[in-house]
Amino acid sequence: MIQKTSNVTERPPIVAVMGHVDHGKSTLLDFIRHTSTVEKEAGGITQHVVAYEVLHTPQKNAERTPNSAEEIQRLSASSPRESALSEGKRITFIDTPGHAAFKAIRARGANVADIAILVVAADDGVKAQTLEALESIRSAKIPFIVAINKIDKPNANVERTQASLMENAVYLETLGGDVPWAAISAKNGTGVEGLLDLILVVAEVEGLTGDTSLPAEGWVIEAHRDQKRGIAATLIITNGTLATGMSVRAGRAIAPVRIMENFAGKTIKQAGLSSPVSITGFDELPIAGEPFLAYNSRRDAENARSAAQSSEKAGGRITTGVSADETDGVFRIPIVVRADTTGSLEAIEHEMRRIGDEHAQVKIVLSGIGDISENDIKAASSSFGKQTVVVGFNVNVDTVALERARQHGIRIEKFDIIYKLVEKLEEILKESSPKRSVEEITGSAKVIRQFGTQKTLHVVGGSVSEGYIGRNASVRVSRRGTIIGIGKIKNIQSHKENVDRVETGGEFGAQIEAVFEIAQGDTLQGFTTVLK
Repeated sequence: MIQKTSNVTERPPIVAVMGHVDHGKSTLLDFIRHTSTVEKEAGGITQHVVAYEVLHTPQKNAERTPNSAEEIQRLSASSPRESALSEGKRITFIDTPGHAAFKAIRARGANVADIAILVVAADDGVKAQTLEALESIRSAKIPFIVAINKIDKPNANVERTQASLMENAVYLETLGGDVPWAAISAKNGTGVEGLLDLILVVAEVEGLTGDTSLPAEGWVIEAHRDQKRGIAATLIITNGTLATGMSVRAGRAIAPVRIMENFAGKTIKQAGLSSPVSITGFDELPIAGEPFLAYNSRRDAENARSAAQSSEKAGGRITTGVSADETDGVFRIPIVVRADTTGSLEAIEHEMRRIGDEHAQVKIVLSGIGDISENDIKAASSSFGKQTVVVGFNVNVDTVALERARQHGIRIEKFDIIYKLVEKLEEILKESSPKRSVEEITGSAKVIRQFGTQKTLHVVGGSVSEGYIGRNASVRVSRRGTIIGIGKIKNIQSHKENVDRVETGGEFGAQIEAVFEIAQGDTLQGFTTVLK
């Protein structure tokens, strides 16, 4: 059982690996832990947060990039940093997705971590998600190391990448700044040993410690609903010790620690500082990014939850859902979303808010974690109508739900890549939204001469100043900046021949049908009305 006396000790660093999509973050982590996560992710894009531990023992003759070797030699020349380079140390890594949809997850990763590695590809330089990751790192106020990756590529240019970083106020060591960096190839391992050495040096400078005698506390990294095992969550312990027989609380969610697994899926009885663990058996889904606390018994955890809820009520905390005004003339397709994890759901909701325009949108009416069930289809058919689309991301559909969806005409779409989900919903929205009349301007012209009028038919001569003026087009007639009415071109000629249109710079004669007089000097603006 956990000791009662204080036992403050050095804590392994928690490191978030961040950067732009496809800059090699997961490849770097794969090299470090000798696995193939990249191949397991759909489309080669990391779409979940992965946490795991490694043990690094720097070798005196380990291959390093010149900048890393120089820095480590300088720092290791004086105590107390020598210990970081002379014995094996644990490092906990968090891999955060680089895709634009996962901005919130990247920010969460930076807030949990002690140190960040900003991966920038030497053949691509600083990109949009690089800057987002950098913003998250700076907001979290944690030290970071730059890893300039893909130096093995023929078009790699380390100097250009360094310049790109400097343009974004990232000033590297040995180049007049104070940000440690290493040039690496995650593919073949060049410079990776030096990068790991830098992590341990920075960690020792930060002086990370924890008290193993205390009940564990830390952060929820990810949560999901397993059909067979129930609700599970990945936790990172930032202080204290977690042991079987205890209970953990994250917000309103509580779980007894009966089955605890390490990052490799091995069942363990106790976990300590900076360790990522998986706990199964929560009574409701924890929120990713929320802090957790461990208690000696479930009763203690439940008492703490009750006290927290009472405090929230006393403080007048109110949580409301976002509702849309259905009478505002905007067409909306109801969407039911089921995802495998809270992180995925968060990213999907973020992307869905960007679909559509002021006339047509998608609206999430129900969302959750786990497989698509009969209840999802019931809700879709009874409450939201046949236009509802049920979307599943990395989840299955149970057979009863599938049959009920077929009976009620409810559409189910399954995906394992977020951008494909977005593309499909954009396509469905375009197909389903009602057609609307849209006015398209074709061009403008100046009336040079008025030839005559027969009732409502006016014969004029003019010159096209922009775009084109065409037969059967409507024209908005303006005089001295004021619109006097709308007419219709019945016929148009150029060089005394009937034509369909006259382009910019061309002169024409036209018969315009209008209930008002058209005079010399008037402006004609041609437009057509189309259904979109």
